Amino acid sequence: MARPLGLDFLCVLLFVTSESSAAKQYTITESGGSLQVVINGITVLNHTLLSPSFYVGQGKTIFLEALGNFHVRNYIKERIALRRFAKIENTTTSDVYNFTDGGIYSVQVTFETKLNQDAVVSFKNTGQNYTHSWVVLAASPTDKIYGGGEQFTHLNLRERTYNSLELFTVLRADDQTYPIWTREQGVGRDKSTNTTFFADLQSGGGGNFATTYFPQPTFITSRKYYFHFTSTRYMVFDFSVPTSHEVFINGDFGDIYFKSSSSFKPLVGSLSSVFGRMPKLPTWIYDGIIMGVQGGTKTMMERYQQAKAQGVKVRGLWIQDWSGIIKTSFGQRVFWNWKWNATRYPGLDETIKELKKDGVRITVYVNPNLNNQGPLFKEAESKSYLVKNKTDHTYLFNFGEFFCGIVDLTNPDAYTWYKGVIKKNIIELGIGGWMADFGEYLPVDAKLKGGSGEIFHNQWPVLWAKLNREAVQESGKEGEVVFWMRAGHTGTSNYTTLMWVGDQNVDWSTGDGLPSVIPSALSSGLCGIGMTHMDIGLYTTFGALGLRRSAELLLRSAEMAVFSPVMRTHEGNQPKYNVQMYSSDIILRLFKRLVDMHNALSNYTSASMDEYVSSGVAVQRPLFLMYPNDVKTYDLKYQYMFGPDILVAPVIQPNVQKQSVYLPNDKWIYLWNKTDVNPGTLTVNAPVGLPPVFVRKNSSFLNDILSLASYKLIPFDPPKTNPSQVSNDSPLTNFLSSVTLVAFCTCVALRSVHV
Repeated sequence: MARPLGLDFLCVLLFVTSESSAAKQYTITESGGSLQVVINGITVLNHTLLSPSFYVGQGKTIFLEALGNFHVRNYIKERIALRRFAKIENTTTSDVYNFTDGGIYSVQVTFETKLNQDAVVSFKNTGQNYTHSWVVLAASPTDKIYGGGEQFTHLNLRERTYNSLELFTVLRADDQTYPIWTREQGVGRDKSTNTTFFADLQSGGGGNFATTYFPQPTFITSRKYYFHFTSTRYMVFDFSVPTSHEVFINGDFGDIYFKSSSSFKPLVGSLSSVFGRMPKLPTWIYDGIIMGVQGGTKTMMERYQQAKAQGVKVRGLWIQDWSGIIKTSFGQRVFWNWKWNATRYPGLDETIKELKKDGVRITVYVNPNLNNQGPLFKEAESKSYLVKNKTDHTYLFNFGEFFCGIVDLTNPDAYTWYKGVIKKNIIELGIGGWMADFGEYLPVDAKLKGGSGEIFHNQWPVLWAKLNREAVQESGKEGEVVFWMRAGHTGTSNYTTLMWVGDQNVDWSTGDGLPSVIPSALSSGLCGIGMTHMDIGLYTTFGALGLRRSAELLLRSAEMAVFSPVMRTHEGNQPKYNVQMYSSDIILRLFKRLVDMHNALSNYTSASMDEYVSSGVAVQRPLFLMYPNDVKTYDLKYQYMFGPDILVAPVIQPNVQKQSVYLPNDKWIYLWNKTDVNPGTLTVNAPVGLPPVFVRKNSSFLNDILSLASYKLIPFDPPKTNPSQVSNDSPLTNFLSSVTLVAFCTCVALRSVHV
């Protein structure tokens, strides 16, 4: 059961441990105007007169937003170092200091061991008010940093980012800074690609290496300690200085939690205890495949029967257009009025019952926004349940050529009403689950019952998760009905039942294509999200730009999904440009083999989920979590452990027949021929259908896992991918042929920017 939370301190009170203080697990040393805080031999704060740990300042943070893309500017008038300190109180459980600039600014800082943390650092303003604050944490030049919520480009957040648009690939000053602000992930996320170039023309929607739906102010270091900030305000983490980590906060400090351990597993477990753990998934969602289809009842059933005829174990049909459709230049979009559209899906209520007898659930789509052309919008507006703008009228938000109201989740009456909509229109209809989309679009200038949009922006996806979970629980469907989300912040894991890793491009780019799926799952797993999955085939399609899904990409992503908690396909935003699971009988037969293998792993997957629920270690996990003494594992962001015993090195580039893999020191069996292999670097065959997979020889599920080798490979030789399309070229390539698209994007940007 999810723990109940109030709306005011939603992301601060997520603790299952007692708040009582304990004996100090930290030491503070003062000497000559300096102060050091040490935990388990690790210096976490190193305050000196020349390099103070705390700053306050005056200024303003400006948010420019369009279509969920936020561009933030900080205008700082002054930044004041709190250099001087004096001890106020010293007890057996805490230390209290006053830090000051020697003038008008003064902050009381309390160090205390509590909440099962080695040190909790809390702050109280005792002087002049300030608008911004900074914390400087001690660091080592060799530190590697992991976490930050869901990060798509880097696993080690201190890994450098190069921008090929800059002369001689000079390092950017901000190439290791991570804003903690939930937003659109961005399209392409690499400024050197055509896709990102053109997306940036459309309201700056291209993103970059640090933009994400699910940021979290939580990081684990290679020295085996973590720090977590309770503030839900806009923050920036800067890891670019070798000997320190700097944290900027648009507001007050909040609290900081520090904890260390001799190994990574209990550290991750402690974090997930703080944030709350997701429940175990019901069997139906992980022992087969959820097939993404659209087009009405007739088309849905035809696709299902086509897959069933080829022996594919379909356990769910995902019909995101169940409430109707609209057409936009981006592609076909769902009509955001969350009620069964009987014209598009006639007889759906009876079809749901018949399919359930066949072991198949219908799953749908919902989000916290209502199209202003729909009846639910009109009902919500009449009851004053929608977020307001600065003139106290309904805030009509542009979601891309259609306008919506946003349900005010801080209004208890609106919250209860919307929860009732989900219970009545979705759960009572017999729906087995849904995609609970969005959560990252709340405008900063919105007026809510509980406060401003800026204050609640990062908390919004947590409130949205909480509402969905309560709808499931209050309907008596816990453990049966599943919803999956993409947006999040601290505490999302306490409520959501599943995550998916967002809307990747249907390509092989490292910034936003198939490779980005792996670090996103691993980084979020370190921050409490135990179960994630992907859109098989990925999502974002720009047919006019040549960004189209190939059969090879579809199958390589399906291979990867075999070794994840859930297999679910998506047609993409422009289905006609994409190869689909149902495009041909041969592709369906290839899927049947992969789904059968996923089903053969269901007992192992179940045990891995049990491990997460009990220990907090995610089902998909980085290798260094299992092999902390092997320094080479710390930089492996495209290999992962699926559960405790399966090492996966997915093929993430086209035209691959052989692939190099690194195996840590253990006893390994190469899955596909069941032969023993030695640890170290080796190269194996990797044709479509046989991704590099290895099994720990002492696994208690060894026979189940090795049974995958008995599923006979079906030869498939997809057309070779043109190498020039892999990275979408540079923005100047084919520029003249894209003039029409540039003009279109410019017009859309001018029309869609929110004022």
